[in-house]
Amino acid sequence: MAVTSIWPISRNPSVIINYARNPEKTVEKATETMAALHKISGVIEYAADEMKTEKRSYVTCINCNSEDTAAQEFMEVKEFWRKKDGRQCFHGYQSFKAEEVDAETAHAIGVELATKLWGNDFQVVVATHCNTGHYHNHFVLNSVSIMDGHHFDNTQADYKAMRDMSDELCRKYR
Repeated sequence: MAVTSIWPISRNPSVIINYARNPEKTVEKATETMAALHKISGVIEYAADEMKTEKRSYVTCINCNSEDTAAQEFMEVKEFWRKKDGRQCFHGYQSFKAEEVDAETAHAIGVELATKLWGNDFQVVVATHCNTGHYHNHFVLNSVSIMDGHHFDNTQADYKAMRDMSDELCRKYR
């Protein structure tokens, strides 16, 4: 079973989206030396690192046209609903044990999790990182719904739904 978490972000979503979609973090067979070379001091560098995402092979956008425009699309939704202040997005993860899944399976689980939890209402970028010895998904979720402008609140019930759905999908994918 995977470990999950999600937390609010008050700064510009582009920083977190770039962090999550960093291609250097999704290289499936990154060496320890390469991983050490790609340590980052900030979120932007982390996201831009092509070694982590198999040159962005494991990045999927839900309700966005592309990962390159996702941050702008997040902001357009906020502007449309006049909700540009406060929490800008949420950053979550789903982490698997070493050798529990391969990159493709981890990404498939992450995309299905995001689609089932948030795909009807929110924009989400899902990026699977492969550079740490264990696969893990990053989720960047717009804090404002594309459908009706309501805020994602990240309540205990939201987190429980994330955990339960993650467990269900892990069982499904074995």
